[in-house]
Amino acid sequence: MSKIYANPFNWGEPVKGNHYVQRPEDQAFIIASIEKQSHLLLTGKRGTGKTSLLNFVLDKNATPFIHLDLRFIVSREELFELLLKALATSFPSVETDERLKSLTADVSNATLKNVFDIWDEMVKGSNEKFILVWDEFQHLAKFKENIVEELRLSLNGRRGITHIFVSHRRDILREVFGNDNKVFFKNQEFFELENLEQKACTRYLTQRFRRMGLSDFDLPEAVYKYTGGQPLFTQRLAYTVSQIWLEGTTTRLLQRSIKKLLKERNILFTALWDNFGLNEKRLLLGLASGYSRPTELGFIAKFGLSATSTAHNTVIKLVREGWLVNRDEGYHIYDPLFLSWLQKREGLI
Repeated sequence: MSKIYANPFNWGEPVKGNHYVQRPEDQAFIIASIEKQSHLLLTGKRGTGKTSLLNFVLDKNATPFIHLDLRFIVSREELFELLLKALATSFPSVETDERLKSLTADVSNATLKNVFDIWDEMVKGSNEKFILVWDEFQHLAKFKENIVEELRLSLNGRRGITHIFVSHRRDILREVFGNDNKVFFKNQEFFELENLEQKACTRYLTQRFRRMGLSDFDLPEAVYKYTGGQPLFTQRLAYTVSQIWLEGTTTRLLQRSIKKLLKERNILFTALWDNFGLNEKRLLLGLASGYSRPTELGFIAKFGLSATSTAHNTVIKLVREGWLVNRDEGYHIYDPLFLSWLQKREGLI
């Protein structure tokens, strides 16, 4: 009887345990920042593994922490409900505090100063350090109320809680917390997470492919070359490769996997493409055609952009929204599947 293997890859959520790829230098930076009690501004493109990295470090750190997932918070009231629940979870004794009872009974009248006044007292009373992680921080900037400014005023000058702000929107973190010339926290550090290094990524892929009897020595390198070591894309593609292998197919695994993923995403990519403006489409087509310097006159003339300023503003918008990445002295489409989809759509491959 042949052995039945499970798919050794996981995607769609932060990875844990042996699904996590070690990142020694990145882990060391986060650990050092926590030990110094510096507030951390952690950024990186979507899918680079920010939450997975933090979970790995914090799970091994002795400092108590609360992870605030802001992805689905759409109002001031929901934010306060999340904060008050986190406060009660961290310090059970606080449930008898009359101020907390009052705030919980009517969150519409709560302020961040009220919440952190109580939190500060609990931290001082416990004589412990504490870490508060604000994951997907950019969502707070979308509120009608200026909650970000209120947060700025409420946290200024406080001690006892180390804050970690996580967002793929580098520009929002810089805007809220300042730059090297003007900072919000005196003891804050900025860290941008990059993709996985090739050696660590291919070693991880090789080990996990072999667990299910797949020993194609070229496959891990091919997967890395396609995804560039972006953790989410790598897990997704490797999962699909494994799925096809486990179903009995043994040839052209990478090509079949990419084709399968493109078919699954065709409706999504079509809708996204239809929502792009004309200048955005022209610039993306130029990059998909192999050009990488969209603000140069040759690119502008070839792909019908009206002016250098138009190209420049379009690049800024697409970078901010996560569609482009700047590397190797040029701009490139970040999502390899979207790039393949666009190239196929335009007959470039």
